[in-house]
Amino acid sequence: MTLLAAWVQRHETLQQLVVCSDSRVSGGESWNVYPKVLVLPRPGAVIAWSGLAAEATPFVMQAINTCILHDGNLSGRADIGYVAKKIHAVYSDLRRHITDLPVGQENPDVPEIDVMLCGWSWRRLRFEGYAYQYDSFGTLNMRRLDRLDEDARYGVHFLGDAGKVAKRRLDEVLRERGMYPPARDCFDAAKEAKGSFLNWEPLEVMLELISDPEVRTVGGVPQISCIYQRGESEIFVWRDEEGISHFGGRPIPSNERFDRRIIRSSGAGFSVSFSDQSMSAAKIEGSADTFDLSQKP
Repeated sequence: MTLLAAWVQRHETLQQLVVCSDSRVSGGESWNVYPKVLVLPRPGAVIAWSGLAAEATPFVMQAINTCILHDGNLSGRADIGYVAKKIHAVYSDLRRHITDLPVGQENPDVPEIDVMLCGWSWRRLRFEGYAYQYDSFGTLNMRRLDRLDEDARYGVHFLGDAGKVAKRRLDEVLRERGMYPPARDCFDAAKEAKGSFLNWEPLEVMLELISDPEVRTVGGVPQISCIYQRGESEIFVWRDEEGISHFGGRPIPSNERFDRRIIRSSGAGFSVSFSDQSMSAAKIEGSADTFDLSQKP
């Protein structure tokens, strides 16, 4: 399985939606280099998954094809809510075409997957997320992630078998830092919620669970993407404490060129820098600029 997280950050007057996951796939063995966060071929849209890789992969591939097939989806002219419904319809229909079932079995096995689609809605001027999950009867259900709404104080949505553990740990972190949300009936709670955003606390929790040997289904390195209000998305390279860069969970050799920006842990927070393994960085040594992300929004 895995752990997914999505939350909205605020930086001065702008907001961005962060989607991240670990990199482990388990099934008799652990494989820590599996891509789980992918930028879709449309502006400002990211898809991430948890569950069995053999069942999640065709879902993600059909989501990519759905974007490519229609110009409105590909260009971003169709809003993210429409794309979410279309992906739901496409994959619900595909289940009818599964054949050659074992003798005596009338219906295909229920897929064990959780899929998260996130993007910027130009129609509603907000970030939106949608989760897909099968019920016990094999029906694919889609629901909107209201924890990403503006009135969700310190809103974050966790998916995956370690989601409940991550939520409990995040609650502890918020209490320790004096950030724990007030009761819903607290005076001005709704007003406070609109001004309360998480920074990188969910990523801190994910890193903690990745390093915890008792949480066996979460491992590898984090995969991090951001969606911006300008309708674009970005996926980052992660650089660990040993200075090794990773993309989609895969370690990048020191002689391999890349242009994606780098996120790394920097003491009490995180920092982002331009690639130091791009062609331009190779020509001008030390040209990469670094920005501190530890500042609270």
